Amino acid sequence: MTKEDAIDELRSLQRNGEGSNVHANAEMVLCDFLDAVGYGEVAREFRKIHEIYPVVTPRYSKPSWPS
Repeated sequence: MTKEDAIDELRSLQRNGEGSNVHANAEMVLCDFLDAVGYGEVAREFRKIHEIYPVVTPRYSKPSWPS
């Protein structure tokens, strides 16, 4: 998955997503992208959090790192 693929999929979710699956699908896109660009370990650890705490509805207003 390329950066452009990930952006296209996320934009599609913004336009066509329905209900609670939108966030889960966006998480999957991000994890797939991390896998594709060599950060699979980060994606695996994130997925573990989702397994422990499956009902999560965070609000991402800005990155958690300094810009």
